[in-house]
Amino acid sequence: MNVVFVGATKGMGRALARQLAGRGDRLFLLGRDGDKLAKSAADLGVHRGRRPPAYALCDLEHPETFAPAFDAAIADLGTLDAVVVTAGMFADHVALEDDAALALRLLSVNFSHTVLLCEEAK
Repeated sequence: MNVVFVGATKGMGRALARQLAGRGDRLFLLGRDGDKLAKSAADLGVHRGRRPPAYALCDLEHPETFAPAFDAAIADLGTLDAVVVTAGMFADHVALEDDAALALRLLSVNFSHTVLLCEEAK
């Protein structure tokens, strides 16, 4: 499968990306931190035993980054079979209860912007 993966730089996303790479899926990584993307790509290349996956900058908080990121993914992979999103914005319940603007921002990023990102995959 050709998979665009958002959130492969740490935690659950990194573990899932390793599983996909290990079974031979072709990955294209998206994220907001170029250095972390480069490290994850190198790590996944080792797990695949092939060239590291390509990557592009894409920030869930900034929808204007979605189209260029998917253009890069399609240029690299040719076609897309799946989009995996494990990235998101996080805050504890105390911070969210105390800051309505933060709660709205988190909901926008984790719901609305994630839907927009997936719509970009067409």
